[in-house]
Amino acid sequence: MKKRFLIPLAFLLFLAAILLVVAIFRLYVEAETQQRNIFKDEIQTVGSEVIERINWVLQGDTLDLQDTAALQTPLFQKFSKKHLFDSITGNKVGVVKAVLNFEDKNIIVPLDTIYFDTTYRSSGRIKYGKWETDIDVLPYEDIGKKSKYRKGVQMSMDSATIQLLNRDFLNRIIKEALIDENLVLPFDFALYNSLSATFIVPPFEISTDEMLKSRYLFSLKSSDKFVAPHYLILYFPTERGFFLQRMSNTVGLIGLFLFIILLIAGITLSALYKQKKVTDIKNDFINNMTHELKTPIATISLAAEALAEKGVIEDETLKMTYISIIKHENDRLKEMVNNVLQIALLRKGQLKMNMQRVDVHKVIKEVAENILLQISSKQGKLLLFLDAESYIINADLTHIQNVIINLVENAVKYSDKDKKMKIEISTKNSKKYLILRIKDNGIGISKRNLKHLFDDFYRIFKGNVHDAKGYGLGLGYVKKIVNLHGGTIEVESELKKWTLFTIYFPIKK
Repeated sequence: MKKRFLIPLAFLLFLAAILLVVAIFRLYVEAETQQRNIFKDEIQTVGSEVIERINWVLQGDTLDLQDTAALQTPLFQKFSKKHLFDSITGNKVGVVKAVLNFEDKNIIVPLDTIYFDTTYRSSGRIKYGKWETDIDVLPYEDIGKKSKYRKGVQMSMDSATIQLLNRDFLNRIIKEALIDENLVLPFDFALYNSLSATFIVPPFEISTDEMLKSRYLFSLKSSDKFVAPHYLILYFPTERGFFLQRMSNTVGLIGLFLFIILLIAGITLSALYKQKKVTDIKNDFINNMTHELKTPIATISLAAEALAEKGVIEDETLKMTYISIIKHENDRLKEMVNNVLQIALLRKGQLKMNMQRVDVHKVIKEVAENILLQISSKQGKLLLFLDAESYIINADLTHIQNVIINLVENAVKYSDKDKKMKIEISTKNSKKYLILRIKDNGIGISKRNLKHLFDDFYRIFKGNVHDAKGYGLGLGYVKKIVNLHGGTIEVESELKKWTLFTIYFPIKK
């Protein structure tokens, strides 16, 4: 696939994936908005229930009239309270509160008892304290008229009300109201006087500034206890997490779809990239193969033309030389074609092996003898260190020869022109293997190229640069042949210094 097609296609796939992700995200936002509205309605119900319970608690229980005889004096034209004590321990267990209306003498309008602990309601262990003045109040008929507010006049709750609406009490009733609505999540709260801008009950964990930003505010009902606007504020630090928990199935499906979309896009792009890479490698192979075929074809053509023309070549010796050239170049072409066909058979698993006992040392010496002239012409050295004691393996002789020839020829091809060539071939034994090493001091191989070295058609250089002959089949062929013999091959290299191929052949005893 050509690059000009691959890039637009990859861009379209990426754009489609982005659009799908945006659509899924919008779906999630819409689902979260719906959950937020549902949650808001539920909290509204919770807040209303809590406000009702606070109002009910502040109204309390009416005392018997015989307990209020002490109130029938002008002293209590103030907002007053009377504490209730445990007769045994002396601890405060409740409070009596009253606003007196003197339009009708000695008649008490509201008279409320509030127990801090309801177990004392009918225990008989109660004794009453003295009436105490708490704060001034407006005349009863003016309660709730903001224009009548004066400093100290029902702007703040009296101490008994503050003590009653303590943190533990509010926490308990809020939690109970949440459970009634099947809402189990962390929360914080505060009781706030908006007129004096003070917290009657401050938040426990979060900052006061953060608390005042909460969307969940509920106004306490004005009563004879206070007329300034007081608010119960609820805050849920894990609100979004709670939405996600509720939408776990939806979020899970969204996440799964998103993963599948990204996976498909990734696999598609990866496949396109690999396809392009394979195409580039095959094109490179065709270019190199064409270059390799041109030389023998051109040589054969010239020699044949010279022989075909009468009177051009009269010398029989020269004729035989041209015929020999044609035969040699024809053999080269045949070898190239056979190599390509062998790789094709190897890829299909159809290559037949002629297994026999092979003397590896003998094969190495024959290869070294045939290539020594080529190495010497470049002022190089070929060193043999054949130290293996067991060097007979069960193998196909022709293919083992080709493996060694390929590796040695590569060492010659990729020698460093700036230093004298040095190639070492060595053998040794381990318990189960004959270990063959071929090391050179050539140009080396980068780590990036090492992992592709045994791929078919792969060559480190590309295009029409032919500083080393070949068409990228040698090392792929070598690895497949070694594997077919039950062995393994490894390569190590350091760029511009050396390369080492190590082959492990199993020894047949």
